[in-house]
Amino acid sequence: MIFADLGPGQQVFLDANTLVYHFGPHAVLGLACNQLVQRIENQDLDGFISTHVLTEVAHRMMMVEASAQPGWTSIKVKNRLQQQPLVIKTLARFRNVIATDKGPA
Repeated sequence: MIFADLGPGQQVFLDANTLVYHFGPHAVLGLACNQLVQRIENQDLDGFISTHVLTEVAHRMMMVEASAQPGWTSIKVKNRLQQQPLVIKTLARFRNVIATDKGPA
């Protein structure tokens, strides 16, 4: 079964990957995840997430955003954030993902 197979009114529990690929974007799975989220926003589907999923999405999006900092790579981002925790205060996109119902602009 793929997302497009879900019928109107069905309920779906989203995991962190679906939302990370939606907000990412993801080259392969982004389109399908965007379409799924759009169907939920249009109330064609009932979408659910847990607090645990929401915190996982926030963490992963924070890591993506931090890795885009000049001179940072995804390999070193965790260590750099541990060494320079004030950098987290400069990051905003990951907060938008969980602060609004639409995610980042």
